[in-house]
Amino acid sequence: MKLKPLMFLCLAIQIIFFGQQHSLAEEKKPASWQEFVQFNQSTGAFGTFTTEGETKDLWEGIQAGQKYVATQIYQLAEDGKSIQASHRMETENGDVISVGVGIQYWDARTNTVLSSYSGFDQGKLFTGSSELKSIDADKKTIKWIYTENSQGKTTKYKQQATNVSANEKKQVNQKESGGEAWEETLRRLNPIKLAPRRQIFPKLLGR
Repeated sequence: MKLKPLMFLCLAIQIIFFGQQHSLAEEKKPASWQEFVQFNQSTGAFGTFTTEGETKDLWEGIQAGQKYVATQIYQLAEDGKSIQASHRMETENGDVISVGVGIQYWDARTNTVLSSYSGFDQGKLFTGSSELKSIDADKKTIKWIYTENSQGKTTKYKQQATNVSANEKKQVNQKESGGEAWEETLRRLNPIKLAPRRQIFPKLLGR
């Protein structure tokens, strides 16, 4: 009878161990540029997305409390060797809050995806660089560590984007040191029309 607690303990350890292995297997870095591109294609990441909200106290060059509308474009370059990104954020009357462009590519020296990004926040230059942290094909999630130079300060951020459907993604930005996160829901500008499911049962019933 005294063996039962030991058996349950061993079973619990095995469950935790295999659970951790499963989690690590899902969240990983891509082994190649092709795998990274395929991940973006399969999750529906490419396209033009729009969002709106109110700015938060997160980015050094952007004042909090401004209502905005924004457009983000994410697309594979024509030669397939890089990914281009851009954004434009403006107030309801058209004043530009933030605008920028970036590029992602495969760095063979470090065997990872690197990215650079630059633009203007409220008329003042910012520059930044990112290193891919992980992708998760099951959760359709991508994570980055982004380092930005703005207003004479250098700040690191955690960035995460999740494609919740073919036409919608959620994006979260937060300082690596902690604090309030800036969460956004982005919707595809030209929604993809999904094919309707075939109705099998009515046909089987002769209707």
